Amino acid sequence: MKKTLKIIKKFQDIRSHIWNKFEENEPIYQTPALDMIVTLTFNKKTRWTDKKLPDIILKYGKFPPLDIEKLHKQGLTGEGVNVAIIDQPLALNHPEYKGKVVSYKTFAPDGYQLEKSSMHGPAVASLLVGEELGTAPKANLYYYAFPAWLKDCLYAAHALEDIIKINKTFDDKHKIKFVSVSAAFSGVGSFFEKNLDAWDKAFAHAVKEGICVIDCSGEHGFIGPGYVDFVDNSFKYGFPDSYENKPTNYVHVPNSLRTVAESYDNEYFSYAYYGKGGLSWGIPYATGILCLGQQLNPNLSAKELKKIFIKTAKKNKNVVNPEGFIESVRDVLKRTSKI
Repeated sequence: MKKTLKIIKKFQDIRSHIWNKFEENEPIYQTPALDMIVTLTFNKKTRWTDKKLPDIILKYGKFPPLDIEKLHKQGLTGEGVNVAIIDQPLALNHPEYKGKVVSYKTFAPDGYQLEKSSMHGPAVASLLVGEELGTAPKANLYYYAFPAWLKDCLYAAHALEDIIKINKTFDDKHKIKFVSVSAAFSGVGSFFEKNLDAWDKAFAHAVKEGICVIDCSGEHGFIGPGYVDFVDNSFKYGFPDSYENKPTNYVHVPNSLRTVAESYDNEYFSYAYYGKGGLSWGIPYATGILCLGQQLNPNLSAKELKKIFIKTAKKNKNVVNPEGFIESVRDVLKRTSKI
């Protein structure tokens, strides 16, 4: 008989990975009540006594929060916009974003063989350009993979310099204005240990070239964590397991209670739900919204779009305001078209 394990702790990670063989001792989890299951982290392979509720939660987490669908229905999908991600290896064939990655480059030490995929790569790609999950599902994604676990910023810096170089081949309306980086390559609390100065130099170069790098750092970052409550649909600041959920000077975006694409081997494709997601999940969400503004008014610079993005959030208690952002971009477009 299969063993069962009753869930007793909120925010438990019970993902079952592709290499698990589901032997006799593989747990089958007792399906918990709604207030418990929304806090968990699980995937499609997690075994339950009843899959009905987990399937509902997985589906719920796929929809980009805060009425992004309304903007998509207006034709604002990021179509024609070039955007970049610097992150861990990516399974290119996941149906969530297959065919949307127009360029895939790797940067690593000489002779170093990168893995086929990772947990992080498919997740961030799907949250930016995913067919169901993405805020900008029709954008053209330039993806740069590097071995983050080496804790060396050099390869991310080389990737950013390559984006700057490629950008010079595009006309002004099609330049890569936004780079999604779900990491903090420098500054206080950075996970990285080597060549932080190389990243800082590349970052400064990108800013000079009119590129906005959206990252998790305290020094340059402007995105903060949040989530949309499953029950009352209200926006909450911070993380679901935090006792103090107060606004900061950052733009708070949904990064928890989200479903992301999953593939570790570029052969088996699945989805995982995160009751508590890291800030990493908020960065591509925000980047996609900025891409929608770029699609609407490609004449605006990254700096101008970022300014509108932050200004409309401040009017919304520092919560990202996708509709307000687009309306403000549209107002600018109307004014400039009359000149």
